[in-house]
Amino acid sequence: MITLRPWQPEDRPLLDRFNTLEMTAHLVAQESDEELEKRHRRYLRTDLPGRMLVICDGDDAVGSIGYWETSEGADDAVWEAGWSVLPEFQGRGYAGQALAALLDVVRADGRHAEIHAYPSVDNTASNALCRRAGFTLRSARPFPFRGEEILSNDWALIL
Repeated sequence: MITLRPWQPEDRPLLDRFNTLEMTAHLVAQESDEELEKRHRRYLRTDLPGRMLVICDGDDAVGSIGYWETSEGADDAVWEAGWSVLPEFQGRGYAGQALAALLDVVRADGRHAEIHAYPSVDNTASNALCRRAGFTLRSARPFPFRGEEILSNDWALIL
């Protein structure tokens, strides 16, 4: 059984662990230390809609999951979700449990009617997770990410 907790200052080393060739294989590229530090500071902010959370199994941080506002067109704000599970913890159901818990959080928030996820079309595990969690595949399209575009699936779930 996992728990989710808010991102904390001491969680900065997790970003380094996520920033490997293995963990960024479906993303544009690895990030510089400066980019990681900027992201860490953003994750710590509590004045923005959404949150970044750490996936925990007991005292062990096994990954992260978060949600934030994005626009799906003219004035249509929705939630977007993203997650990472450290390689040594993958394949144990942590991402699925974390996504189910996250969906409870965003439903309780009530701010938006939909949540989307945009995994790369070749990210088999994340696409399967979206399907299992009840998301509907809307399209495959170029998606802006870190200043570039990757071909991503647009999965959506009505909350």
